[in-house]
Amino acid sequence: MDRSSSNPLTAWRPSRLRERVHTSAAALLSRTVRPLWYAETLVLSARYQQFLASARWAQESVRYSDRVTLWEKAAEPRLRSSNPTVLEFGVAEGLATRWWSDRAIPFAGWHGFDTFEGLPADWVRGDVPVMSAGVFKPGAGVGAVPQIEAPFPFAWHRGLIEETLPGFVRPDAGLFVLIDVDLLEPTSVVLDWLEVNGRPGDLVYFDEAFDPWNEGLSIRRAIAGGLSMRAVAHTGSALLAVLSERAAPGQETG
Repeated sequence: MDRSSSNPLTAWRPSRLRERVHTSAAALLSRTVRPLWYAETLVLSARYQQFLASARWAQESVRYSDRVTLWEKAAEPRLRSSNPTVLEFGVAEGLATRWWSDRAIPFAGWHGFDTFEGLPADWVRGDVPVMSAGVFKPGAGVGAVPQIEAPFPFAWHRGLIEETLPGFVRPDAGLFVLIDVDLLEPTSVVLDWLEVNGRPGDLVYFDEAFDPWNEGLSIRRAIAGGLSMRAVAHTGSALLAVLSERAAPGQETG
């Protein structure tokens, strides 16, 4: 009998070394802010892309390098042929609003939902804050809305999405929904609203779909709860999906 195989100290030697290296490296990384953020983002992005590859509703999704390329290649061709109304959740300084308003797409109208005071709560991952409440304040000052010039009307809905969206009446046009709220609760409110008011063909973009504690978790819960959608395109963090016909009883959507 090989005594070394029955000696835990000997058998555990490789795993102990691995654990020591892991513990020491992680302890050093935990004392940082930006390096930890990038390391975490890379791992979460890899897990997210594994998830999309395994989910039946996302297996035909096309990967793009960044959000702008995704918008140009995957979203714009659909939008130019539909004349939709845009619902933007998480406006901040209006960078995305301005980008889209410059694309000469004949939107029927634009509705921006935001407190316009920055994040209303800490952005938390695994009970650890990664960004504090108040970040992403408009550069023009708290409460300022973007000044946009475009050939379609803009309406700003100031306040918590949990309070401003439930009573919002869906326009007759198709929808292009931009979700960049970072947090779990407002994302869930938007998806709950779409569960009731969404229609097949509505296009939905998530900026932080890779975050498994916030937007990503809300997406999984919504699909498990019956929201039927199909992934069209993604980056390492974002997702573009189209709402589809509700699956028949007994059929899975994800």
